[in-house]
Amino acid sequence: MIMLRHFLDDFMSFVPLQMPQLLNVATMEEPQFYGDYVLLTFPLRDPYDLEEVMDIFEDDMELITLYHHVPVGLEKSGHSTCAYSNPAFGQMFKMNARTDADGKVNRVIATVYDSLELMYGDLSLDLKLHTGNGSFKYKKELEDVLLDFM
Repeated sequence: MIMLRHFLDDFMSFVPLQMPQLLNVATMEEPQFYGDYVLLTFPLRDPYDLEEVMDIFEDDMELITLYHHVPVGLEKSGHSTCAYSNPAFGQMFKMNARTDADGKVNRVIATVYDSLELMYGDLSLDLKLHTGNGSFKYKKELEDVLLDFM
């Protein structure tokens, strides 16, 4: 738990400064600790299109996009993305965003990990959970994700 607190403190001191339009610490919900990781929910002051959020992840933080998923039969809601920090940079977190009924992203969820193994496993699970119930506009292959962790 001590290491997780350390990684959370590192995340909070750096990442919100890089994406202030998405990660406002003043409106952030209470962190939820789960032993090896912590979930952080950031309600957005202004809703964004999913593509705008993806651009911010990539351009402002150089996050690696895991997927852009479009569910079956839903025009606006349920579109989602996941991006993660490059393990070579020494930080271990992923960011998830999903459109609501209005077709806009109204919150961003960050997961901060205390080990690379757990992070890789969670990214693998995230990909698996989205496979089969829609289509991917973009999907990074699991073998390529693994290469990021070597």
